[in-house]
Amino acid sequence: MIFINCKNKIIGRISSVIAKILINFIFLKKKINVFFFNIDNILIKNFFFTNHSGYIGNLKTLKKKKIFLLKKSIFRMLPKNSTRKAIMRKMFFLKNNL
Repeated sequence: MIFINCKNKIIGRISSVIAKILINFIFLKKKINVFFFNIDNILIKNFFFTNHSGYIGNLKTLKKKKIFLLKKSIFRMLPKNSTRKAIMRKMFFLKNNL
């Protein structure tokens, strides 16, 4: 089991390190669970995103949750094969402190 404290850390740096660790553990065929906590205190430069459908006046600004952004960034850094979904099932995200 790996416990990761996300307090005052940048989202890209955390996700790249975790992706490398998970890839190596899966390569060695070891079972592992990863727990993230203090996700509310993670550092993100801009979490307002715009969406446009192409029609005039249809610009929407969306505010994404920090858990969603962390999951998405780790998911995109993992290898694109059948083990990616299995790896994501072994990660647990906690909002509160332990």
